[in-house]
Amino acid sequence: MGSSKSKPRKGHQNPQHLPKVGTPQNLEWRHEGERKDAFGVFGGKWTAIIIAVLVVAAAIGLIFITA
Repeated sequence: MGSSKSKPRKGHQNPQHLPKVGTPQNLEWRHEGERKDAFGVFGGKWTAIIIAVLVVAAAIGLIFITA
């Protein structure tokens, strides 16, 4: 326990509170976290789109090369 003369805690400049469970903001927060986990450092919607386009282009290129 602290003494009666202890200093109060300092607040943060930009505190971020988690959204309430079940709200659309909570679902978006969860999906964003899952995307970051799936793509690691490169997490994000645009990175997922770019990777998908590259995979499709590589598959199409492979089909044309072997045909």
